[in-house]
Amino acid sequence: MDIDPDVTERATACLARAGYHEVRVVCADAEQLTEPGRCYDLVVVTAGSWDIPTAWTAQLSDHGVLVVPLRMFGMTRSWALRRAGDRLVSHSQRLCGFVSVRGAGAHQVRYLDVAAGVHLRLDEDQLIEPGTAAGLLAAPPLQAWTGVSLPPRTVLADLDLWLAAAITGDGEQFVVMTAQQEAIDAGVVAPAWRFGTPAALHEGTLCYRSALAWNNAMFDLGARAHGPAAAAAAGRMAGQMRGWCDAGCPVPVLHVAPAGTPDGDLPAGTVLDKRHRRLVLTFTPE
Repeated sequence: MDIDPDVTERATACLARAGYHEVRVVCADAEQLTEPGRCYDLVVVTAGSWDIPTAWTAQLSDHGVLVVPLRMFGMTRSWALRRAGDRLVSHSQRLCGFVSVRGAGAHQVRYLDVAAGVHLRLDEDQLIEPGTAAGLLAAPPLQAWTGVSLPPRTVLADLDLWLAAAITGDGEQFVVMTAQQEAIDAGVVAPAWRFGTPAALHEGTLCYRSALAWNNAMFDLGARAHGPAAAAAAGRMAGQMRGWCDAGCPVPVLHVAPAGTPDGDLPAGTVLDKRHRRLVLTFTPE
């Protein structure tokens, strides 16, 4: 199924040419229910989605699995979600990137310039005054380190979701910082990953996960902050990252409940409300 007729027409032609005659190709917006009463054991979404529409679970069998690249806190992970009644619970996830969903389920990401070649990626309808953002990097940076030694195989994408939950839980605004290579080479910023680094914004201070510090085959995690409360912000993020290490570098688990589910019926974790769903991000030791 695809919303673009060019895609479905080409798929139909290629399947026929390859000799596959038992595949049904549908041109439609998958946000809407297209085959009421028909269920599938596996639903695979190959476009970046901001939410999980009810149509996808309405056609999922009782023990079916939904695989979806889902955007949370401005970051996309591909989740394998198994149905459990009217809920979904993740069984695995990994970092990914997909072109965004079109049609009724579209939800735009916005970018706010912080400096030349440095931007904040805003999601979940976040609002930041452009005038406030313009001066966030004006003050000299302050660097803090966690003092840990981690092996190269450590999955830092899991840490980024941990930071999103921790920063939100501490009452700060979680954002994603992106940077052009020219800004990094000029020393304007030193992000962990220029295509999307976790950052916290609080009372005029911007703090982000900085580039790793390597010592032989191990690395340390760092936080860099700019602003009037830079020392406190960098120390706080370093502490949040140490907390993840002390917990055994836990992997995230995602619980998906229908919109309107009471808080008391949700598991303990960081709640993120979407249009159709309430997402709860939790962590389980590896």
